[in-house]
Amino acid sequence: MTMENLLRAVRPAGRRGPVLRGRALLDEAEVGPKFARQARMASAGLPVPHFFCLPASLFTRTLAPVRPRLLAILRRLDHADPDRLAEQSDALRRLVLDVPVPQSVARAVHRAYDEVFGPHAVVSVRSSMVGPRGRAAEDSAEDAFAGIGESFLYVTRDQVLERVRACWASGFATRALLYRAARSTAATEDFAVCVGVQRMVFGRRSFVLFTCDPLTGSRDRVLAAGLGIGEGVVQEKVPVDHHFIDRRTGAVRSVVAHKSERMEEDPARPGSGPRLLPVHGRERDEPALTDGQIRHIGGVGDRLERLFGCPQDIEGTLTEDGALHILQARPVVLDLGGQRLWSNANITESYPGVTTALTYSFAQRFYREDFRDFYRRLGVSPAVLARHENDLRSMLGLLNGRVYYSLSAWYTLHRLSPTFPLWRASFERMMGMSPSVTDVRPDRLATSPGRLPETAAALLRLAWLRAVHVPAARSFDRWWQQTIARHRGAARTADPLQLARLMRSLWQEAGERWGLTLVNDVLLQTTETAVIRLFSRWLPGADAGLHSDLLCGGEENRSVTILMSLVDLAERIRATPGLLDALAGEDPGKPPEELLRRIEDGAFGTDIADRMRAHGAAHGDRGLQELKLEVPVPRDQPSQLLRLAGEYARGGLTRERLRGRETATRRAAEERLRTLLAGHPVRRRVLRALLAQQRRYINIREDTRYSRSELFGFGRQIYRRLGTELAARGALDTAEDVVHLTEEEILGHFDGGAVTDDLRGLARLRRAEYLSRATLDVELPADFATMGPVRDGLPTPERDARPGSRLRGLGSSGGVVRGTARVVIDPHQRVDPTDDLILVARETDPGWLFLMLSARGIVVERGTLLSHTAISGRKFGIPTVVALPGATRRIPDGARVEMDGATGTVTILDEVAE
Repeated sequence: MTMENLLRAVRPAGRRGPVLRGRALLDEAEVGPKFARQARMASAGLPVPHFFCLPASLFTRTLAPVRPRLLAILRRLDHADPDRLAEQSDALRRLVLDVPVPQSVARAVHRAYDEVFGPHAVVSVRSSMVGPRGRAAEDSAEDAFAGIGESFLYVTRDQVLERVRACWASGFATRALLYRAARSTAATEDFAVCVGVQRMVFGRRSFVLFTCDPLTGSRDRVLAAGLGIGEGVVQEKVPVDHHFIDRRTGAVRSVVAHKSERMEEDPARPGSGPRLLPVHGRERDEPALTDGQIRHIGGVGDRLERLFGCPQDIEGTLTEDGALHILQARPVVLDLGGQRLWSNANITESYPGVTTALTYSFAQRFYREDFRDFYRRLGVSPAVLARHENDLRSMLGLLNGRVYYSLSAWYTLHRLSPTFPLWRASFERMMGMSPSVTDVRPDRLATSPGRLPETAAALLRLAWLRAVHVPAARSFDRWWQQTIARHRGAARTADPLQLARLMRSLWQEAGERWGLTLVNDVLLQTTETAVIRLFSRWLPGADAGLHSDLLCGGEENRSVTILMSLVDLAERIRATPGLLDALAGEDPGKPPEELLRRIEDGAFGTDIADRMRAHGAAHGDRGLQELKLEVPVPRDQPSQLLRLAGEYARGGLTRERLRGRETATRRAAEERLRTLLAGHPVRRRVLRALLAQQRRYINIREDTRYSRSELFGFGRQIYRRLGTELAARGALDTAEDVVHLTEEEILGHFDGGAVTDDLRGLARLRRAEYLSRATLDVELPADFATMGPVRDGLPTPERDARPGSRLRGLGSSGGVVRGTARVVIDPHQRVDPTDDLILVARETDPGWLFLMLSARGIVVERGTLLSHTAISGRKFGIPTVVALPGATRRIPDGARVEMDGATGTVTILDEVAE
């Protein structure tokens, strides 16, 4: 009879008998979480050895005659005197051990033993602490009680009652008394002990699996395994292998121990209990588990985590025949208040490499204002937002000089909206988050009677935001154009104090409007999720790139408008006699300032100069690394525009070709969709409507992203002017050093809020640190978790990865191409366009378009399905692979490669192209 069938037995009626079997084992108040969880696992069909329990109420009834004497000692416990406490513990345990087990209980236990295991079976007898009404119980989410109660192995039928009594007595052992006192639980007196009797499994290889990292709480799994029964691994009596299983890639990193001993019963001394026995031969230095067993155990761990809804600490064993047995599962007890989840997989495209203090503080302010307005729009009250001001201020971190998302703050803030469970998965996908750093706590819509009105109101508000979103986005665009024009005009004649006030004024106005851009992100995420699910259900055989191709075309957004303006300028450069040759003769390492002066003086006619001025006025904040205030953009350095347009001109790009390629891609995709859904006109209409909505939200996103670039561009101009002023006053060595001060340090110097006068010393210190970090060829991983003080928990920086012939990232724009890899670290470096160029970079931003459009394919180390690389690749039909770790180091420059933008694979064909 299987354990699953045993659990289907009818629950006993009325007063509990001395033995619980069947569904009665699910009663947590009687058996505690430890055995109730085993019953749930067995009921779910997991391989749990058969067991029965002696309930907590039996412990209470049996000890009733000696309870007054037990209480008298318990109330005089001296936890400060170890010798005295040990004496009191001995007295308590003697009282328990002297209590006879009633004959009716003994008969019931032996009858259950014979029926469940057979009279000649060997069992384990384990205790489980149960607090009042099931609280403060062993293996609960709040309390582990690990190792507090007794466990006995290799127990025979004639020994079982003696072991039961010893388990009861273990509730009064010194360690149990100290544990309860340290936990300040009410269970010092009011507690009980349940005893479980379970078939003994003669394990040959045993393990403990944590479905999250028990040190940091990251979602990577940690598996410890040794030889023999589980007791040896749990008690660390035998040498143990450690396997670290990456959730994102499934890769296993193993540290294999030399296994001199195993824990088992000595076959020469039956009945002697577990012993440490020597290990011989090859087994000493081989892993205790095979790769297949490691992956199978990991999969079972995931199943258990889903069953219980939180990370699990799982004990199990494998018998000689390779069968897996789960012996125990408990929640991993984590102090999530001290955990921080970090990722720069998405944000690195905006702030690549090392970042200055000014850019970081400016970005911090932007996120704070942006998200405060977003949550307000979702219905979060000002009072609640005020209580979470610290979370708003800590959404970004600067670690080893690089900007990271502090995802713990994001989760905390997002949970302020009851609608978060609807868009959590979409949010995690958009952020490019590794499964390793997703929050362990589940999110579900609150539907209890007390919370239902709040949930309903939040859902109605979200529906209303969706209904009015498109006109609201148009209104946002009109407001922004007026606001930025007004502030730019005022800044032209402003003195330093007025410049400081203008910057603060712009922040205040932006903080009242910018949340709309995040509402758009939520609408985009949820719409994309709906499309992906319908594709999976209705088009299971569709090629991976169809969804991307269907997003091409439609209304032109601001990013495309800027690109077309730049390509138009490139066409004019090509058509202007001598200009392209003059550009080719410029030093690629320097801006072509002298050539720009000649153009402005009319050496090549007036058309080129007029077009450059018009582009700079309308689109001058779009450039390489445009959100880094230390990096100039075409508005500050117009010669950049000349260099970018020259790259396009050499590549032979035309507006007609770009529009034609996009139109052809969309037309072919629509035809494929029509063929695949032939006979399903309703499905086709639903998908086309959702795709049109998704395109609309993508266009709004690209439009508002350029508005963000203009906001950062205005800040760049303000702080450059204030830097010049500070240098003139002798407060800085050079005007450029202003980027090594924070926003408040600069503004405070002029409006009275500064806390130090030594800006020069601060800037010198930070400049030296910035330059030192910029020269290091190491960086932290893209995703990781810390527990406790962040600086103490930073992981070891990544170093050069070993080269491999087949690499895998995240496919983000479909297509299979072959070509020559060109590794580009600095976007300013000159790369000659070739017909087969595969661009390999750490990340890209909109300023990279000049290189991206010259490439047959693009591979980047960071990024997501909604990053600039992915969107641009889909827009212009270029295969892209994002989130490929170490791509710039693992793919040799000049190598022949084949990349598949749908599956995310890159294959190195030859190390160096011929």
